[in-house]
Amino acid sequence: MSETVFEAVIGLEVHIQLSNQTKMFAPESFTFGSDANHHVSEVSMAHPGALPRTNKRAIRLASKLGLALNCQINSPAFFDRKNYFYPDLPKGYQISQDSHPICGPGHVSFPMPDGSIKKIRIHHMHLEEDAGKSIHDVTDYHSMVDLNRAGAGLIEMVTQPDLKSPEEAAAFLMEIRRIVRYLNISEGNMQEGNLRCDANVSVKPLGQEKLGTRVEIKNINSFNFLSKAIQYEIDRQIQHIKDGGSITQETRTYDPVKNRTSSMRDKESADDYRYFPEPDLQPVEVSEEEQMVLKKEIVKLPSEKYQEYRGLNFAHNESMALIEEYAFSAYFDEISQLSKESKEAANWMLGSVKAWLNENGTDMNSFPIPSQHMALFIQMVKSAKVPRHLAKEQLFPAMLKEPQKSPAELATSLNLATESNEGELEKVVTSIFEAHPNEAERFRNGQKKLQGFFVGQIMKAMKGKADPKAVNKILAKMASKK
Repeated sequence: MSETVFEAVIGLEVHIQLSNQTKMFAPESFTFGSDANHHVSEVSMAHPGALPRTNKRAIRLASKLGLALNCQINSPAFFDRKNYFYPDLPKGYQISQDSHPICGPGHVSFPMPDGSIKKIRIHHMHLEEDAGKSIHDVTDYHSMVDLNRAGAGLIEMVTQPDLKSPEEAAAFLMEIRRIVRYLNISEGNMQEGNLRCDANVSVKPLGQEKLGTRVEIKNINSFNFLSKAIQYEIDRQIQHIKDGGSITQETRTYDPVKNRTSSMRDKESADDYRYFPEPDLQPVEVSEEEQMVLKKEIVKLPSEKYQEYRGLNFAHNESMALIEEYAFSAYFDEISQLSKESKEAANWMLGSVKAWLNENGTDMNSFPIPSQHMALFIQMVKSAKVPRHLAKEQLFPAMLKEPQKSPAELATSLNLATESNEGELEKVVTSIFEAHPNEAERFRNGQKKLQGFFVGQIMKAMKGKADPKAVNKILAKMASKK
């Protein structure tokens, strides 16, 4: 009897902290890394009589993300109270959305590491406020509470159980981070907690329609941990079933040091939260006119750019590197259009430009060279007006130091122009042939492998500034002379 083959079924709940200057329903700001309980108010501390007010920008950002992900915008949408007790939730309830979320069904497509395109359905997205943070390692006897984050605006995105592997889950979350950054909806930094993820994982016999019992893994804060946590949970569930056990619906946490999940509590149901309409907030309405305005603000998204770059015959890894950050991709698009040299532009962007950004720990918004100058630089290199190695070693650094000057002006001041005058080059070639008579004779007698030797000697004599095309043309002429 053959052994049962299992398949995984995975859904994600992604929490996206909005890039608002103030909280979702409270007037104070929130800044990551501030001193504990520095960003609090009567509203976030749940003082009696303190009433919430909806952040209008949060409504716009959630609607924009919904439109970008092909979602229906539900108007009106309503806020609800989600009741549960936790020390960092002073009100004893969270303002969220239940039966009438702001965004309805949608979908997102994204590239996988093998270059294929995966499409995942979005069940819904809703707005809610974040809780504070419990800290357990400050003292030996007490847990501390930091309410800075309490009330910060969140979008919670809930997918359909369409993901089949840890790799797909990580690729999906990476795409969501790219999208929210492209749209300036969130910083998307998992290490700062403004992008977090819960994973719902179940297994079932391959081909069976009925889904298995799902287990939720809470608060995963890196792409690597997401993959590892899901893989561990898949393996754990399969082994438990094979050992004769059954899966219990529960909430688990992931320990990255031990690379294992462990039980936290039984999984709550919607009834446990006792949802009811939030009486202190009005329904949210996003008009058709406002939706049209938001649609016009949506830039070309990373998956669309990826398809364009693949159409230009860029490899998967090249395309992924180019789309990772919006400013980087936009700069590349601009210099490609100006220079008419997409491949050459990509080589410089993924080489010298990327290296400079990494060395300086910055992003493309701080890159000093104007796109017009970078395009002219690329044209000069492509047309061999400046030798490639000198362009990399001298001209590009000079442009970084004096970005206001044109590359042609800098190339002249540094004496980097390629020597293409055939008369001058012939004199150099003749002198090198005279200095190496044996090699010259063998070269004229058909030993073509000596061409590399002579090119090297010529480049050395010309300090790397000889035009390779002109040099090869002269060598071909010399080879015919017996």
